[in-house]
Amino acid sequence: MFNDLNAAARESYGAARALALKSDQPVFLVTHTVTLIRGEDLGSLPYSPPLYHELKSISHLPLGVHSASIGLLESPTKQPWIERLRTLVKNVDIAEADLAKASFTEAQRVRQQKILSLSRAYIDNVLSRENVDMASITRYSRALAPLLLANAADAANVQIEALDQAVRELSKKLKPGEFEKALAVITGPKTPREGNLQFQYFVYAFGPGSAGSRVLYMESIFDREAALGVLRTVLNDRVASQAFFGDTYRLERDLMADGATVELMRRFGHLGQ
Repeated sequence: MFNDLNAAARESYGAARALALKSDQPVFLVTHTVTLIRGEDLGSLPYSPPLYHELKSISHLPLGVHSASIGLLESPTKQPWIERLRTLVKNVDIAEADLAKASFTEAQRVRQQKILSLSRAYIDNVLSRENVDMASITRYSRALAPLLLANAADAANVQIEALDQAVRELSKKLKPGEFEKALAVITGPKTPREGNLQFQYFVYAFGPGSAGSRVLYMESIFDREAALGVLRTVLNDRVASQAFFGDTYRLERDLMADGATVELMRRFGHLGQ
């Protein structure tokens, strides 16, 4: 019942959505590169220099060691996890030989050597026993924590510097006043959403009130066209939301949200008498 009515309404909605992203609306689309779009692509630049990747790669070692240790502790089949630890320690040897070739400062190189050395000592101990306990896993993890945070801070610094340079370079293609109305669409996985570097950058660049209005995080979307499709939906919904409710962002919440809250409060006894 009413299927044809629903289909016609949705077709009209979809057609309007295709027009929601105006050809004069600047959009910074952030994936593994940052792309400036205004009707068409105005340019795309990378923003993750080699040092960023080198710091992250070394930092992933302790996380891999921890994961293999938990697997060895909890899995009834020990051998696969022992083999993973053996593979990790072989790669520690390779990484140590390559340290001098990387982009590290001297202080960063010393820190990476410490991460590798502590990891090697821990893995060697586990392999000698072919067993592990939670106390030793915790000691290893806590010893590595400040080194990981220092690497993360350095990686953030170099990526922000590169992102800022890329945005400034691309912004030269905008007309006066266009940056002030630009949008930023950040694509990425769910887990790093809180405090996401790229999201924070554009919030600071665009100014107070831009989070959620001009800067949007698109969770678990990595494809360019998919991201732009969601952006068109958001922009179209904001126009309709303002028209119906006098609230630009009401349709970014479930339309049933308010009614559902009242009914659930009533049903589970939270409304009082």
